[in-house]
Amino acid sequence: MISSVIIDDEPNAIELLKGYIEKLPFISCIHSFRNPIEALVYLKENPVDLLFLDINMPQLSGISFMKTLEKPPKIILTTAYSEYAVESYEYQVADYLLKPISFERFLKSLLKIQNNIEKPEPEEKNDDLIYVKSGQQQHKTNLKDILYLQKDGNYISYITKHKTILARQSIKEALQELGDRFIQIHKSTIINLDHITAFDSNSITIQNAKLAIGQSYKVMLMERLELK
Repeated sequence: MISSVIIDDEPNAIELLKGYIEKLPFISCIHSFRNPIEALVYLKENPVDLLFLDINMPQLSGISFMKTLEKPPKIILTTAYSEYAVESYEYQVADYLLKPISFERFLKSLLKIQNNIEKPEPEEKNDDLIYVKSGQQQHKTNLKDILYLQKDGNYISYITKHKTILARQSIKEALQELGDRFIQIHKSTIINLDHITAFDSNSITIQNAKLAIGQSYKVMLMERLELK
């Protein structure tokens, strides 16, 4: 359900929009205001999906009203003056309805907005998550939970806080998926720097595991540990 607020200094204009809204099952009018200042106060505490906003109001114009909104919802401007159209689109309004507003024009606008609002947002990329393929399954894994990785033949084990995941993968392929807190310390071992509990010149300890440091990796590892 799309939640909406009407802001218009003309009572008849408010009643017309309310009547149109009542005909549509996917939108509701939760409040209406003749005073835009009162509407501003309300919207700070009560976010909505859509505003029907008149441009020509005595206390505060619709254009000025939009400028005050920190996180504006979708806005449909309503006005009897077509000359405001060009200026209004600078604010990326959803639509511009010229009074007197017909139901057909109102419906067209609302159907477009319904598709836009109800369309699921693309899943936000989370750089802390990877998917590790083990057999036919993909294991969603948080990088922060990975302690270390060990290679054995064609397979590599992801040792995490909660489980071990066995993947058919090379060290190079694994490193491409991991973040900058991971470093290779041996031809068969990658560690998460954030989980080191102790180290010396020959080994790294992560929890109860003592992991050997390969000779060719020592210099780079010690440089990273100094920056850790």
